[in-house]
This record gives sequence, C-alpha cells and structure tokens, in this order.
Amino acid sequence: KGQPDDVTLARKVETEIFRDAEVPKGQINVNAENGKIVLRGEVGEQEMIRDLEKRARKVQGVSEVENLLHLPGAEAPMHK
Repeated sequence: KGQPDDVTLARKVETEIFRDAEVPKGQINVNAENGKIVLRGEVGEQEMIRDLEKRARKVQGVSEVENLLHLPGAEAPMHK
C-alpha cells in the first residue's frame, strides 16, 4: 500500500509547515482523514494561511487539503 497512514501523514505535514519559526505551532491543529489534511486553528496573517495550505499540499501522500485556518477574531470556517 503506497499511501502512508493518516497519523504518519499528519506528522509529515506538521514537520513541513512548522519548519518556519514564525508559524504559531501551538495554535494550529493538523489532522489527516484518508489522505486529506484538515488544518484548523488561528493564524495572524491571511498570507500565512495560504502559505501553510500550499506547503501542506506539497507533502507526498496528501490527496487534498481542507483549510479551516482563520484570522484572530474571525469565525472559523465550517468543516464541510
């Protein structure tokens, strides 16, 4: 089976997106569901939200990314 399991995949994505020291690790939650990564939490800048999603998509084994990250004070997007 070529797909890494979800726990391994989530760890790989965390390693990738938390590589940058500016990323607020404690506020971001990474889950994997059958190869789909779900990003949740609060991030200070819209640009970082997009950047984290882009980085997560690049990780091998990720089929798609659902980005539920939001700015402080903004409503969290709903899980589809």
